[in-house]
Amino acid sequence: MTSRSRRTAHDILTGLDADRHLAVLHGEDTAGPQGWDADPTPLTPRRLVPPFPVDALPPWVADMVLAVAEFTQTPLDLPGCLALAALSTAAGGRAELEVRPGWREPLNLYTVVAMPPGSRKSAVFAAMTAPLLEAEQTLVEQARPRIVEAELAKRIVQTEAERRAKDATQARDDSAARKPSPPPKTPRSRPTRLRSRRYRG
Repeated sequence: MTSRSRRTAHDILTGLDADRHLAVLHGEDTAGPQGWDADPTPLTPRRLVPPFPVDALPPWVADMVLAVAEFTQTPLDLPGCLALAALSTAAGGRAELEVRPGWREPLNLYTVVAMPPGSRKSAVFAAMTAPLLEAEQTLVEQARPRIVEAELAKRIVQTEAERRAKDATQARDDSAARKPSPPPKTPRSRPTRLRSRRYRG
């Protein structure tokens, strides 16, 4: 037998359709929906998603993620992803990441949470964004006196600018009225040319 005619164990199992036979044996070869109704085909052979790394979060964030997930009876991924989005919002424009010397990027994170209807997404979203909205409201209340002061100063400056523009227009009109008008121009008469005529006698 030459090396070309030898078959590997993989070739033999593939030829016997061993994967399908094992699936039938374990009851996994059930007829499922076909076409557009079927589940998306995974891009990698790994079908089980690893659990959300709650331990990688700061302790106070991890505690909130665990508490919200337990209270709402939702997967850790839902409050965990929303916690990352809230932290990214709070750090937006205030922190940068230096990939290497001379290359800096802002710390922006965009998350998408997709779950079936009735998965309590709204309740988890409200719980995870409540501290962020509360801090925003506090900042708005703190800035309100400065906003009123700035609007008042703007009105004063606009009123002063309008008054000065009106005074400048009035002064220009007054100076134009006091300026004597030039005397009317008299038309110049053309000089008459006299031609001398010689009389022949």
